[in-house]
Amino acid sequence: MSLGQRLRQFRKEKNMSQDELADFLGYKSFTTIQKWEKDQAVPPIHILERLSKLFEINISDLLAEANHRRKVPIVGVVAGGAPITAIENWIGEYDVELPDLHHEYFYLRVVGDSMIEARIYPGDDLFVRKQSSVNHGEIAVVLIDQEATVKRILFKGNNIILKPENTKYEPVMYTPEDIETKKIQILGKVLHNRINL
Repeated sequence: MSLGQRLRQFRKEKNMSQDELADFLGYKSFTTIQKWEKDQAVPPIHILERLSKLFEINISDLLAEANHRRKVPIVGVVAGGAPITAIENWIGEYDVELPDLHHEYFYLRVVGDSMIEARIYPGDDLFVRKQSSVNHGEIAVVLIDQEATVKRILFKGNNIILKPENTKYEPVMYTPEDIETKKIQILGKVLHNRINL
């Protein structure tokens, strides 16, 4: 994580806008803060000291390079179409910078074409954060009767809808009874995909 990214993170944790931070530091506009957060400029040391006091951290926390790089495995394949049997099978791994170290991450390789309008093609590797729930409209990996699929998740009352991103396929709605009997569970949220040409 860069200095600019850390500044942005700490500012947001304080619920401050760029304008508010600029005003606090005596700058006329937010453009200076914007340049810092985009790593186009670096705050002078006296400003870094004020920022560390404001954020209630050590100045070294602002300057230290956080090492969030890890080897993340490609653990198998997931259907971008009809669900396929979920068998964990190590295919390889990527060296990636993780968004944080509080979650578990993995990759899944896509087969099928039901998500091509979301730019998820067969052969792509999906970067997934392991979690058991997602928000309405997010793309997730879902297990249905031990078969895995990737779909956009929609909620309608107590029902869950798995929506493909390909007009050739229809969304499928599951009732609470379906969810129970088919043992439907969300395995994780898709954060991005690696395109394999």
